[in-house]
Amino acid sequence: MRSAGAHRCDIYKVARQCGVKLFDGSKHSPTSRKAFECYCKPTVRDIGRDHGEDHLRLVFMLMTGTRANAAELFADMIKAVSALLIENPDLVKSPTLTKDFDAIDLGSLRRKIKAMRMPVENWKALYVLISVRFYRPIQGDLLEMIGEAA
Repeated sequence: MRSAGAHRCDIYKVARQCGVKLFDGSKHSPTSRKAFECYCKPTVRDIGRDHGEDHLRLVFMLMTGTRANAAELFADMIKAVSALLIENPDLVKSPTLTKDFDAIDLGSLRRKIKAMRMPVENWKALYVLISVRFYRPIQGDLLEMIGEAA
């Protein structure tokens, strides 16, 4: 039985449409991992169930726009991208969203977060770093104004 708000989502169909291959986590080998391979089916399933096939499709499409980014289909990064779209619904309407995502080196962000060993879950830190890239101030950026005044 699905809970209220749960969506029917065929994760295999969505992955195929986006050129992503889903594998069991037990078959994951960090040394042989290739672009477009995803070993976190439970995360993909949760996101699809919670937010639907269209949302999951957009997450995959944004993450696979470049070959380098397509190699970053890890659970923490997928959660961060999904959360970014959920918390910022206006981003989906942006005509440059795909181009903007392609300009981000997701692997570099992920390596930095892992190296920092922050006291929060990696996906939350990734969410913040990616969100900063899409922040559009309404009346000027307060942080920049403070920096200029100092």
